[in-house]
Amino acid sequence: MTHTTQIAEQTAVTKRRAARFRRLDHAMQAVFNDVLDYCDAICEEAEQHLGTTDEDIIVDDPAYAEALDLFGFVFDLKNSVQTDLRSKWIGDG
Repeated sequence: MTHTTQIAEQTAVTKRRAARFRRLDHAMQAVFNDVLDYCDAICEEAEQHLGTTDEDIIVDDPAYAEALDLFGFVFDLKNSVQTDLRSKWIGDG
């Protein structure tokens, strides 16, 4: 294998990785947006059910607390994909 062929193959692999990362990043952002919408809906339901918008009160609602946990999980996952995976896999983060 010539040096030129090796460089061309490395460039192709790098481009594939970057394209796959972009697809993953877009998919993760879509999941994050869906979870955010879901959590907003749960928050509105809790506010209506409890008759208040006071977060100190609605945080005690079990469905709202569960939605906050889900949001935190997905938020951390999205950030991990966007920072940790990018820097380790693509190498430019």
